[in-house]
Amino acid sequence: MPAQTLAGSPHIEEAAGSAVWRSPLPESAVPDAMEKARLPAQNADSAYKADSVDSADPQAGELIYRIHAARDDDGWRGVVALVRDQFAAGMAVLARRHLAGGQGAVLHGAPDDPAFFRTFAQYSARNPWFLSSTAYQPLQVISGDDMLGSGDLVRTDYYQALLRPHRYLHRLCGVVAREADVVYYLELYRREDQRRFASKEKAEFRGLLAHMALSLENRWHRHSAADLSQALMRVIDGHPNATFLVERDGRIVYCNRSAQALCGQGSGLYQDGDYLAAVMPTDHRTLHEMLDTLAGASQGLPSKAGDTRDAHPGQATQAPTQVLAVSAPGFALPTTLTLQPAGASMRNGLGEERALVVVSARRQGAEHAHHDCLFARQFKLSEAQARVNALVFAGHSIASLAQVLHVSENTVRSHLKQIFQKTNTHGQMELVRLHAQHCPPA
Repeated sequence: MPAQTLAGSPHIEEAAGSAVWRSPLPESAVPDAMEKARLPAQNADSAYKADSVDSADPQAGELIYRIHAARDDDGWRGVVALVRDQFAAGMAVLARRHLAGGQGAVLHGAPDDPAFFRTFAQYSARNPWFLSSTAYQPLQVISGDDMLGSGDLVRTDYYQALLRPHRYLHRLCGVVAREADVVYYLELYRREDQRRFASKEKAEFRGLLAHMALSLENRWHRHSAADLSQALMRVIDGHPNATFLVERDGRIVYCNRSAQALCGQGSGLYQDGDYLAAVMPTDHRTLHEMLDTLAGASQGLPSKAGDTRDAHPGQATQAPTQVLAVSAPGFALPTTLTLQPAGASMRNGLGEERALVVVSARRQGAEHAHHDCLFARQFKLSEAQARVNALVFAGHSIASLAQVLHVSENTVRSHLKQIFQKTNTHGQMELVRLHAQHCPPA
């Protein structure tokens, strides 16, 4: 069956009785649903609460742990098998159904019976237990007799094709999640020689549904975030700009292919184990000072231990983009780095945040196109001033500017002084930083 996607609903790809999940629950549904799941079950003993499944029963405790620990399809197959054993059922299935169209499929089942799953999907539209869709609301428990008596059930094609070959007759269904006409549910079957599901079992079953809903919701959110992350990473990895994502101390969390290549091209940058480093000690020190400042801004924390400025953890402060020209070996032009705060991310397994900074690097292979420069037009720079400004932006020093332009260093300083006055800047670094805001490095 081809994958189907509904607006706001999960994306399920079925294969061999398993599925990849996406969340169909609104964010507010699970807390409300869990509260409802703790109410006494209708028609149950008054003293028996739905949350009795959280009792000291070792089997029930193991099941709840497995529900919340399930991370993949194998984990969920194990959960369904445990539910089957817990309720002495002949078959247990976690399934999905489109109520309007009648299409349905088993996502996980125990025991693993591909023939049963195929017949389940084939006869889904004829399932008499779904003649009314109003009863199938999140965390509702519905028995077969609630929808159709046994005498009527055995006369249906659905019973003859799916249930009779296995002698299944008694059914207990719990709705795990629903959005619009798509419902996810857990269904148990008992044989005709077994007793019906009792009120106490229905209440215990209801208590499990809230745990399943929460666990599946968490899994769907993780998959959604992972899919988006992978899509963005594929875009960034193929981008020609060298891009690093680093922590406060320079540890590289991620770098694209261009960044990996750049570190081996005499660019003035290299990877020191897991850390981003600059070849020249002064550049290295300045780079890490900038990382520390921007990381502090990402988390709303002081950048230095002795900094007593007001800081609010978790509240990022506005920090301007930082620009650094890193000297390359020999007489090569410097590499221009643009550093920007990237917020905070949870450190895997440690439960604490880490501040992240994006470092973009550009080799200076060609002069910035000063004729079409937005920055030069914005500040009404003359032709000569625009040329000097473009070369500064490309990473040239005063000495190299003089060589390229075939003028004296004093002439270069005179042009720079006029540029500083027009742009209200007070040095080459501040000028490059302001220029980068108008003309980001390509």
